[in-house]
Amino acid sequence: MLQRAINSSPAGAAIQFRGTCLLTTGITLPGDRTYTGESTTGTVLKQDGSASYVLASSAYVDNSTTTGAPLSIRDLTVACDGSGSTDGIILLDWQADVENVDVSGCGGSGIVDTNTNASGGVITNTSVNSRFDNNFITGSGRYGFYVQDSGNSVTDGFLENNDIASSRLDAIHLDNAAGWNISGNHLYNNGQDGITAYRLFGTTIASNYVEDFGDGKRSGTWYGIIATAQDGPGSTILGNKVFNDQGESAGPSYVYIGVAQANAGTGHLSVTGNVILGDRRSDVGISLSGGQHRLDVAASGNQVSGVGTVLLNEGNATVTPGA
Repeated sequence: MLQRAINSSPAGAAIQFRGTCLLTTGITLPGDRTYTGESTTGTVLKQDGSASYVLASSAYVDNSTTTGAPLSIRDLTVACDGSGSTDGIILLDWQADVENVDVSGCGGSGIVDTNTNASGGVITNTSVNSRFDNNFITGSGRYGFYVQDSGNSVTDGFLENNDIASSRLDAIHLDNAAGWNISGNHLYNNGQDGITAYRLFGTTIASNYVEDFGDGKRSGTWYGIIATAQDGPGSTILGNKVFNDQGESAGPSYVYIGVAQANAGTGHLSVTGNVILGDRRSDVGISLSGGQHRLDVAASGNQVSGVGTVLLNEGNATVTPGA
């Protein structure tokens, strides 16, 4: 009944969910519509059966080969039951807008912005300029927020002022961070890295509060922020607060801000005004590497304490204070 009503709604319609809805299957959302609840406590869409998603755009479900039309989701809660690999919200749309939404307990990822449809096909155009603001994502079995991009499609988005906690893997994971603005997010108690941002290119990672990354791990290397850089226009890692002062396990290694490599040519980057507080002498505050290519970094005004190594140049990185 609910899905039939959604499908019959005209383009441009505003559709409001009310109360608690027990969902035995996921809901498909056509584009060119706004989906709202009464509030995050007043509207709860609750998984009540096996499903690959709770909410998904019709472009994703219908195996579109191009990005779907814009849509908005606001002021409601998506409550997964923790089973399987269910994603909370999965979108294959440009100019998507998800605001003031709670997503909890998903066996997969909380929110997914993707270039890949349900059958595994990849879109042939771009899917850009989406916004994800003021959401609360908790208890994801994979990533809290995930940009899945096997090509160069899901770029130039905004991920701002979200709280993301207790993901089994990374809080934020972007296969392609080109053009993204990742700002003002609070990330805590996540099992792997705070922010993983591959392919920086005109990217901003700013004013995020990252704490308790690599939570509960017994081995491996875990990062508050970890990135790779593209050749061409530079990116900024600016004014982030990255802490792990609540205690770290003895086995793993912890790096607070790291750039692992430039993917081609020369990557350009400013790492400025970040505050880092470590927990032990084996910690690394900032680690920079060009890998097989070159990394050109202006690093200044960072306050780093509680670590054994403040700045580690692992090779092919030129580090200056900047102009």
